[in-house]
Amino acid sequence: MFAPRRLRLYLISAVILVCFILYFTGDVRRTQALRAAGTSQLGKSNPNLKVSSGSHGNDKDNDGGIFDKLKPGSLRPGDKQKPVEAEEPGQSPTSAKKGKGKGKGEEEATDDTKSEDDIVNEEMNTILKRSPIIIFSKSYCPYSKKAKYFMLEKYNISPSPFVVELDEHPLGRQLQDLLGTNTGRRTVPNILVNGKTIGGGDDIEALYLSGELGTKLQALGGKRVTAAPHSADPDP
Repeated sequence: MFAPRRLRLYLISAVILVCFILYFTGDVRRTQALRAAGTSQLGKSNPNLKVSSGSHGNDKDNDGGIFDKLKPGSLRPGDKQKPVEAEEPGQSPTSAKKGKGKGKGEEEATDDTKSEDDIVNEEMNTILKRSPIIIFSKSYCPYSKKAKYFMLEKYNISPSPFVVELDEHPLGRQLQDLLGTNTGRRTVPNILVNGKTIGGGDDIEALYLSGELGTKLQALGGKRVTAAPHSADPDP
């Protein structure tokens, strides 16, 4: 049996040991709680410092997204690729395009030329309907003045000859070119009777001096044309 004093000493020692254990355990818990609270507060104040094991996985996912963006997109049903035009051997794409543009330009130029030719032809037909006798002249030309002198002043012609001053007409150059093509005479004056040329100033003067001018005009003009000299003197 233990003595009462010794038993009391054992009990006191046991109580002190239990208190020490409880105190030490509580201190450890408080320390862990403070550390956890500090880490949580630090994470809230600076979110960029969070590091987790899944971050590498997220980087990989992000890399995958970048590569997906770099992949060529597939064509939608409405998207159709322009067919590649076949090139002729020895011909570059640039020259092919230039050649195609040139052909279009030539076609437009041809259309413009045809349109101008039609206008000139229509104007010529309109002029020829004005009278059986047409005098194509230029106002400053001395040979034209000579032809008009014999035709208008020395002869009484019916219907009266119609005079066209090519230097004053808006289509004068084109009309002169057309006369050269149709009659073989491009110079002025050019006198037409029913669409046939009888020459220029010198030719008219020669016909007048020979007394054949009236006969020539009536022969080509037919019944529609009458021509008689104003006087018996054939000289100008």
